[in-house]
Amino acid sequence: MIHCLCLAALALAALAVPAASVAAPKPASYDESDVPGHAVEFKLEGSNGYSLHFGAYSDPLLVGGNTSRLGVAVFRDDKSGVAAYGAPAIVSESYVKADLGPFGKVDLVRRPSGRLRTIPIRCSGGDTYTYEPGVYEGIVEFRGEKGYTSARATQVRLLPLITGFCDGGSGRGESGGGDERGARLKGASRAHGRILSFQFNKNHARGRVLFEATIRERRHGVSIYRSTEGWLPASAFRYDPDLRTATLNPPAPFSGSAHLSRAPNSVGPLWSGDLALDFVGRKARLAGPGVNVSLVHACFVFFDGPEATSC
Repeated sequence: MIHCLCLAALALAALAVPAASVAAPKPASYDESDVPGHAVEFKLEGSNGYSLHFGAYSDPLLVGGNTSRLGVAVFRDDKSGVAAYGAPAIVSESYVKADLGPFGKVDLVRRPSGRLRTIPIRCSGGDTYTYEPGVYEGIVEFRGEKGYTSARATQVRLLPLITGFCDGGSGRGESGGGDERGARLKGASRAHGRILSFQFNKNHARGRVLFEATIRERRHGVSIYRSTEGWLPASAFRYDPDLRTATLNPPAPFSGSAHLSRAPNSVGPLWSGDLALDFVGRKARLAGPGVNVSLVHACFVFFDGPEATSC
């Protein structure tokens, strides 16, 4: 499984340490003053096997004035997907407040410990980070759609803000053209008040299938981004060499199947079936009215990291 899903939550919470604070060639020391503005980060365990990561950030130096946001990233325990909820917030050195509408609220006051703690930045080769431990007290509540998960606390532990020091992962790219043996099936839809996109890649008939899918929507003033990605067995995506037909029949978190065919003189391929994907907190149809797809010869490549591949 490709574990870059945390990027969605970090984008909403804007918690990444600025680029100027990346690790130096020799060991260096960082502390909370290296993060401009005010930041909050903590975690809760939700019901039904979900974990919740809360992050809020306020930077008065941003173009356009002080912009404060709170993000809640909800993960399955198996890390097979994420749902990230974002809303305006009030963030200061001593408190954080945000209204998540029907999804909950955050109203916390910081209780510092009055002491400093220095910890190693494990990915940096010797750098350290110093922060003041403490807790937030008040109320934090979250309720997922139709009760898929919930969490409530009156006290949470402050987490050190070192997330942005260790960004990593593998680079990826894609080549296309009739000479490639592989195929890419890509789809999109703007029906039902959301933006859905998905993609399946396979480099050859016996190769594994890479998939990724996202949904963006807005409900009750809260922006919601859902994402899932990973690898599927070769049988999940089949196509003929000239790409006249293709079939998707993937296992969980998918259900159902879908078929693509090209009719003579048709502007686009015909796409039918009952294929659906179980995102975190929402199930979405990937086939049916309003879903448009394309199928082309392509090859995906991971340049480094544990998932390195070649065409």
